[in-house]
Amino acid sequence: MIQIFTLKAKFLVPLLSICISMMLFNTGEFYNLPAYGHLFTSNETATFVGILDQVQAELELVLTNLENNNLSLAQSHAIKAASLLTPKIMIEITEDNPRLTSDLRRAVSQLQNMSSPSESQLEGVSQLVNDLNKRLDQDAIVRIAQLQPASSNFLEGALKSLGSIFGGSNTNEEQDENTKLQATAFANVIDGMLINYGKAYRVGFDMTNMSNMVMIGNNSSASSMVMSNPVTGNNSGTSNMNLNMNSMNSSFNNMTGHAGEMNTGYSLVNVSDYQSAQALAKKAFEVFGAKLKHTTMTNNKNVTGFVTNLENGLKQLNDLIAKKASPLDIMMIVHTQIHPNLLEGFNLQLRK
Repeated sequence: MIQIFTLKAKFLVPLLSICISMMLFNTGEFYNLPAYGHLFTSNETATFVGILDQVQAELELVLTNLENNNLSLAQSHAIKAASLLTPKIMIEITEDNPRLTSDLRRAVSQLQNMSSPSESQLEGVSQLVNDLNKRLDQDAIVRIAQLQPASSNFLEGALKSLGSIFGGSNTNEEQDENTKLQATAFANVIDGMLINYGKAYRVGFDMTNMSNMVMIGNNSSASSMVMSNPVTGNNSGTSNMNLNMNSMNSSFNNMTGHAGEMNTGYSLVNVSDYQSAQALAKKAFEVFGAKLKHTTMTNNKNVTGFVTNLENGLKQLNDLIAKKASPLDIMMIVHTQIHPNLLEGFNLQLRK
């Protein structure tokens, strides 16, 4: 058995099987979008919220590139935003807000067909993007509110959802469920970042699948992070499998200190995808700060330590992307620090 990283023994077997049996991408179906949050039990609402987060990031990149007088990149991100708004997603949005659906269709068409980065157009796009992103935030809140089991009406549900996000007085059970949903949506954004980074460097493999780290290059130090401490025969290996989380984080820090020895054979080939990856890493950090950092899980007394490690991992991730680090460095920080701390801190369930 390959020991992938330092989680409790009960997580390792399903985690390995998940990595080997990743779902393939299919643009025609809502739930067959790239396997976002692939490690964790899927949730339709979390998938929806995660996609809205990514649409917001792409819309913001339209504005950023227009401000930098780069019309082609601005249009590229408008096309990306449109591709995320699949027919199924639009149906889901329509159920909550029909007017938003029509406004989104009109807006993405307008943004894809911009003629020049003039001052008047820049002002109009700025207002349009800010308005759409606020409304997408509201739609995410509405969707989460619909899950409130104790709500007798829509308004009560919405108020409870807002209370959970901003530290209100929902029941512990409701708070935990909302927090886990937000954590899963956050995982979706992280996987979106990995997919875009892989496209930016044309890596030719799925960066969301941690088992691919074993197959990258011939660097022994990189492989040892994934391959160390094998368990053979009928040995339960509990003591070997319960490696310390701090030791794992320390190992990653040591590895990033030798980045020049890692796999550096990839070159940046797509600036648009790189910008998307960078924006999604930033978006993930914003989601973490607003919805996860100050929340607690009632049945997890150690949440503070995991959240601190998660925050540190996100900071490292953003720094690495800014430095255009190798794809392997990016995979390592996600799969050995961000995912395990997210899993442990917010009691997420691995797919079976």
